[in-house]
Amino acid sequence: APDPAPAVPKTRQITRWLLTRPDHLQAGEQAQLQAIRARCPHIDALAAHVTAFAEMMTARTGSRDLEAWLAAVEANDGQPGLRSFAAGIRHDQQAVINGLTLPYSSGKVEGTVNKIKLLKRQMYGRSGFALLRKRVILHPALQGPQNSRQSPLS
Repeated sequence: APDPAPAVPKTRQITRWLLTRPDHLQAGEQAQLQAIRARCPHIDALAAHVTAFAEMMTARTGSRDLEAWLAAVEANDGQPGLRSFAAGIRHDQQAVINGLTLPYSSGKVEGTVNKIKLLKRQMYGRSGFALLRKRVILHPALQGPQNSRQSPLS
């Protein structure tokens, strides 16, 4: 009997390979991704767009490169999902350029808001605002350096 054909990777696996830095992939994963890209021109074009956008994010060159990237994506007819993403970027292009260029981030604030919403969901239907307020104030992950208690050794 002939050797069985290698298993086709799942969509999630291919997506992970496309979204991971190439130097972080193992040699076997890189080989599989290259084989998939060679067999499917749509995935190859998608990988090129994803790589270009990732380079723009890491190098913070959005003010210089975003317009060319959007034009390239909009010219590609085979990627309706990516074209939809580009159309969404066009709606608020200045904010996206700022996010891809400036070093500022609202990540810390967004993380705090996420934790507060988690506490709110846990409290749903249990008690009133007073208990929720107390849990938010006393939650260790939400306390900044000015509110944190000093350890006994300090």
